[in-house]
Amino acid sequence: MSSNYLISDAAKQVNVEAHVLRYWEEELGLPIKRNELGHRFYTQADVERFREIKNMKERGLQLKAIRMILKDGKLDRLDAAGIEEFATADEEIMTPMAPNAENQLSVEENGENKAQRLQWLLQQLFRETLQENNKELCQMIKESVLKEMDYQFRVQEEREDERHAQLMQKEEEHFRKVDELLRKKRRLLKK
Repeated sequence: MSSNYLISDAAKQVNVEAHVLRYWEEELGLPIKRNELGHRFYTQADVERFREIKNMKERGLQLKAIRMILKDGKLDRLDAAGIEEFATADEEIMTPMAPNAENQLSVEENGENKAQRLQWLLQQLFRETLQENNKELCQMIKESVLKEMDYQFRVQEEREDERHAQLMQKEEEHFRKVDELLRKKRRLLKK
């Protein structure tokens, strides 16, 4: 059975202020559930997620980097070990070491970690950029299609109005001719 926590209880479990949870929720787009009265309630999974976020923040990650790791409020691609590696790669690379063969190997591994982290960040940035561009492109296409459809409907209405006017003119001309013929017929009958 999963427990549900009010924001104050969840904040105590994560060891932060309640306003921090609200800020993280808003900035990271976390899907926090609400009760019938609109009050937030947190599950144990939410509390764990906030603990992971706090851990990443304590390791120096900015919310922008954390947002790239979190997709739909869940960790994207990295498991807990991957996050640990991701968050500590800079720390390990910056740690001074005595020059020996063992430390040299560790620096090379740290360089690989940093390269992997950089590659992952670039992939996430590229994915996010593509998604934003696709949204903008879809919006532009949608607006363009709507404008073109509006234009085509106006052209069609103008054509229909023109056809209707021509039809009315033909009918009027037809009735005038019929009226003329009837008058001629009456004159002939009177004679």
